[in-house]
Amino acid sequence: MEIFKDFGVEPLLLTAQIVNFVILLYLLKRFLYKPVLKVLEERKQKIEQSLRQAEEIQTTFESITKQKELILQEAKRESSKIIVDAKDEAKTLIEQMLSQTKDSIEDTMKRTQSALELERQKIVAEAKREIIDLVALATEKVVNKSLTTNEKNLLVKEALEELEK
Repeated sequence: MEIFKDFGVEPLLLTAQIVNFVILLYLLKRFLYKPVLKVLEERKQKIEQSLRQAEEIQTTFESITKQKELILQEAKRESSKIIVDAKDEAKTLIEQMLSQTKDSIEDTMKRTQSALELERQKIVAEAKREIIDLVALATEKVVNKSLTTNEKNLLVKEALEELEK
């Protein structure tokens, strides 16, 4: 113990300091070190939880981005299909309208031809009647006498036969 005295160390004081250090260490460990470790552990858990949530959010974001791309591609396909269908329907409608217009024009032409044929027949019949009347009148003047109905009919028959030839 003399060594302690040579260096100026008091054993009683050293023992008291060691006891004080142990008490201080115990108090620090109990009241300061454990709460600080607890706070650090909670902070570590919060950081890990935040990282997990960030990873989940990133995964969800990537999934949503892929879904968005798929939806956009599907929408493009649908719009292309709708456009093609609309063009096909328009083409079909145009063809139907052209067909109906053609049929309508043909019907109109047939009716017009029928009407023209009827009109021509009326004109021919009218012309025949006038020719018959003229022939009868000319014959009466040439013969200088009135013709009977039978004679007129006979002359009309002969004139018609000559006209038809």
